Amino acid sequence: MGKPTVVERRGSKWAGAAWRKSSYSLPEGSCVEVAEPTGDHVLFRDSKDQGGPVMAVSKGTAAAFVAAVDSGDL
Repeated sequence: MGKPTVVERRGSKWAGAAWRKSSYSLPEGSCVEVAEPTGDHVLFRDSKDQGGPVMAVSKGTAAAFVAAVDSGDL
């Protein structure tokens, strides 16, 4: 898997990303949110700190992570 990049949301090239969170999130909104803007990245952020840092990973890295979780390796 590739190394993630952490960027500041404010003023970043992903500032207009459409964020979504899991339907399994807690009622108060504590969750990780994800966005898939155009390009080769998937973005993650803390739903409690929407103006905070964003982690950007390649779509391949995100797919490998999800596959590892699904298989029980993580």
